[in-house]
Amino acid sequence: MKHSGLQEEMSAKTLWVERVVYGLTLIVLLLAISFPAEARKIFYFACGLAGIGWALDRKRPDSGAFFLLAALASFALYRIVYAVMDAGTFFPEIDALQVYLSTSSRFLMGLLLIGYLSTRRSPFHERWFQALCITLILSLVITAGHEFFFQQERVERNPWATLFSYEAVAVGFAYLGLQLTRQINERKHWGLLAGVGLLTLGIILWTETRSALFCFFIGGALLLLLSERARKWKVLGAASLLMAVVLVGSYPYLIKPRLTEAYTDITQYVSGENRATSIGTRFELWRGSVMVLKQAPWGGGYWKRAEIIGEAVEQQRLDSVALHYSQVNMHNELLEELSLRGVVSGVLLLLVYFAAIALGWRARPRNLALLGVVFAYIFSGLTDVLFFSREATVLFIALLAVLIRSSPRQSEA
Repeated sequence: MKHSGLQEEMSAKTLWVERVVYGLTLIVLLLAISFPAEARKIFYFACGLAGIGWALDRKRPDSGAFFLLAALASFALYRIVYAVMDAGTFFPEIDALQVYLSTSSRFLMGLLLIGYLSTRRSPFHERWFQALCITLILSLVITAGHEFFFQQERVERNPWATLFSYEAVAVGFAYLGLQLTRQINERKHWGLLAGVGLLTLGIILWTETRSALFCFFIGGALLLLLSERARKWKVLGAASLLMAVVLVGSYPYLIKPRLTEAYTDITQYVSGENRATSIGTRFELWRGSVMVLKQAPWGGGYWKRAEIIGEAVEQQRLDSVALHYSQVNMHNELLEELSLRGVVSGVLLLLVYFAAIALGWRARPRNLALLGVVFAYIFSGLTDVLFFSREATVLFIALLAVLIRSSPRQSEA
């Protein structure tokens, strides 16, 4: 009894730490996409403070959260060990060692943030839920205005436009999942939900990112179908109609040119006329990844991967574009891990995804927001490598941290 009373007293004394950590994480979400440098500094401070608070509280996460933390830690540590072992073999054009050590360090620091907030339940009342929703909306508004509003052509926009579209989908799904789980029936609620959906779709269309567009529609439909709403078919129908109107209106100007380009890319690739297009390059990189995996199943590192792909290029089994882009990444999250660090790293990546999905699925009610974010990163990872981006990693960790205990029914209890 005395021990329990001491724990409660200590928890009360450190409540301010909990509130500050959560508030700082919301600021990270607000800045992560458009102001990554500022968000990174706040992220590290929030993680450090979370570590102090966790050490004072000495609370253990439940089994689901612990599984996720263990998977993230294993994935990050393996990447660090392999990056150090592979040091000295990187191409001079990029500082790959710095990239992979930086992303891995963000994972490790993020463990403190996720772990600490996973053990805390008291601050997630209505005001925190509203603050989280407002933060997510503002993040999308800032992204749309700051990055894309004044640039009329895709080539004139920020070179990370594609990455921003993926991040916008993740933030949009977080908001959609929160509101669907909350099951509010007011018209203003559905009006705001439609507005956020259209804003997310607008960012995707403005960046002309084909993969993000498919991700948005498929993931949004899945979240609606997984929700427990009695009127979900009506909601799904209304949402589909609204999105259809937007697509029809934007088709001649934004969608048709990109679909035509995709058709041309595939046609030229199949005919052998040009394999160095946007889609053709990805096909070549994926084929090269499989070649590397067959010859170096435990990982070849940058040097071995480049050697294998270089030989394939010399033998005309691959286009030379594959050698150029393989110096950066393989444009597929799983194939990047398999070709660079081998089967172990690929399994650990899948374990991270599985742990996050299991945590969201087993929650009662299901944590649709968490499921939506993980889906966005998995789907985006089919054609790009998000964990090569240090800032996309920060956003992923911050979203996991605030959503891991974000069930609205828990907050309203």
